[in-house]
Amino acid sequence: MGGRPRIGALGLRGRIVGAVLVTTVATLAIAAVALLGSLEGSLRNVELNTLQQALRRNPTAVFARIPNLADIGALPPVWLTTAAQIASWRRQQATATTALVSAQQQLATRVGGDAYVLGTPYGNGRGIPLVPSATQDELVGSDPLNDAAQAFLTDGRTADTYSFGSIDSKEYARAALWFRSGEFPYVLAVRRPLDVIPAAVNAVRKAFLYAALAGLGLTLLLAIPLAGTLVRRLRRLRQAALRLAHEGPTVEVPVDRARDEVGDLARSFALMQRQLRRQEEARRAFVATASHELRTPLASLDAMLELLGEDLQTGEPDLDDARDLLARARAQSHRLGRLAVDLLDLSRLDAQVQLRSEPIELGELSRAVLAEFELGTAERAITAELDVSSPRVWALGDPGSVARILRILLDNALRVTPDGGEITVELHDRAQASLTVCDRGPGVPAGERELIFERFQRGSATGGQAGFGLGLAIGRELAHRMGGELVLEDRDGP
Repeated sequence: MGGRPRIGALGLRGRIVGAVLVTTVATLAIAAVALLGSLEGSLRNVELNTLQQALRRNPTAVFARIPNLADIGALPPVWLTTAAQIASWRRQQATATTALVSAQQQLATRVGGDAYVLGTPYGNGRGIPLVPSATQDELVGSDPLNDAAQAFLTDGRTADTYSFGSIDSKEYARAALWFRSGEFPYVLAVRRPLDVIPAAVNAVRKAFLYAALAGLGLTLLLAIPLAGTLVRRLRRLRQAALRLAHEGPTVEVPVDRARDEVGDLARSFALMQRQLRRQEEARRAFVATASHELRTPLASLDAMLELLGEDLQTGEPDLDDARDLLARARAQSHRLGRLAVDLLDLSRLDAQVQLRSEPIELGELSRAVLAEFELGTAERAITAELDVSSPRVWALGDPGSVARILRILLDNALRVTPDGGEITVELHDRAQASLTVCDRGPGVPAGERELIFERFQRGSATGGQAGFGLGLAIGRELAHRMGGELVLEDRDGP
């Protein structure tokens, strides 16, 4: 017998909640890795693309057109000897410096960072700013300018260089654009800080964490009651199953109308219980009917044999009375024989004994079975005829089973047909071969037309004839086993 789960065993509720919780945590973890892992890289690429878009209109042309760019930050040439010449040169230098500072500031504002022009490189090849501002002095002092050095080395033979770099532990999107002014090469260095990216990533991480915690809480709020409801419904089914095992099929199964798998299980369980109850009622009815039906012929058979024995012990037996007793004894013996045959057929059907499948000529088989009933029909002046719609009607099935079905139908028809009546066996060769037995009995009430095909069930219009209610049930099951069907057709009249 099934008992309660062992103490400490993880129950269904715990497993469901645990599985839902693990699945949710795993899903959130995978989402965090997929989302947050690539978020920072995606934002960095966006910043670099933004810098490229800001510099797409060739800003170096503005710097290349600044006159006297080479004089910025330089000493007066030695060939300038007079004070007027030197003063004029310094005015040109100041004008160029002002133009350069203005162009750098405009570009820095446009890209949201810093921009400065590097002149001819010195020993390390990085270049040196022509007019760095106060902030640029600090920035340039920490900037490795490795991208600018690479741009000087290419001498304009390759495309502009875009990259990421770190200056004083601060990330920048960088651009190094080579250009020439006069006969001298220059590099325009542009720096756009990425300080907004860590803040954005942290904000997204925090929002994702809050959403994950809220999702976990909601999952638990939904999973725990759902698992509890499911376990309670299954526990009711378990208790009903235990009661069914102890008390039998009379136990009522709880009704579960939910449209889910547990509801389907409960309804299937209730159907099984109803079938068991029906079978139990049928078994009890059969036992009662069989005990009654067996007791009567056995008692009669015993009494007649006893009378016959007493009659034979006398010196002068009454032969007519002996013959009558013998006939009545044989009739009771036949009833017992039919019961034995019916029970044997039921046992074979329940054991799923394989039936043969071969061509059968229904006309020949029907004539042979009708011949078996000639004596009974002749005694009551009943006419039994065979009506065949075509010369030969073939079907595929088990010859013995088809003959057994026809015997059952003819036996039932013979019981309810009045003396001098008529029984007709009709054969039709249509899409499916059909065999029909027609009689002129009282018919079957509408409410009993399916009942009579169940085991141990009999109709009310039996004419007082004894029986066990097995014949039609056996016939229908044999027909189904051969891929056919046995039905009661509606006809006008009896």
